[in-house]
Amino acid sequence: MTAVWRPEAVRPPKLARVSDRTPENRLRQGLVLLLGAVAFVAVVGTEPADFYYVPLGLGVVYLASALAGGRQGAYWATAVVLVGFGAAVVFARKARPDLDVAGLYLLGTGLGATAGLLLARRGFAVDPLGATATIALAGAILAFQPQWPSVLGDARPYGLLVGLVGLANAVAGGIARR
Repeated sequence: MTAVWRPEAVRPPKLARVSDRTPENRLRQGLVLLLGAVAFVAVVGTEPADFYYVPLGLGVVYLASALAGGRQGAYWATAVVLVGFGAAVVFARKARPDLDVAGLYLLGTGLGATAGLLLARRGFAVDPLGATATIALAGAILAFQPQWPSVLGDARPYGLLVGLVGLANAVAGGIARR
């Protein structure tokens, strides 16, 4: 008996849609992001000395939005990665351990991504691409922040971007409900 080559056996499976948000869900998560962005800028502030709170603060805002959306809502991947990374940044800044800071950042990010995969196994809509894109974007910001500190070293642009994401979701959810 000869083996028959079947192309479908070697093709990667199509990725399933991770999150099917209802208009109500999109509206609710959008409003949480919008309010969270305002609170984020108010709490983190604009002082360069407090900039290290940015990843954790953004992670908490995205976590609140993910919680508002439930298991099938969006933003779980972004939330867990940023909370893990942000917790590591705050720990490194506050505790000043005798450890390599880059290693701590990797550890926190990895723990956040691992938490996301564990949540996905429990039925939460955690998009692996969302997690890896968040990691890549956070790394790029961290790498280029010294080159553009007036933009990347200020909490306000991040708050503005999160607010715009929230506004877009709220408007899309409101329109779809009609």
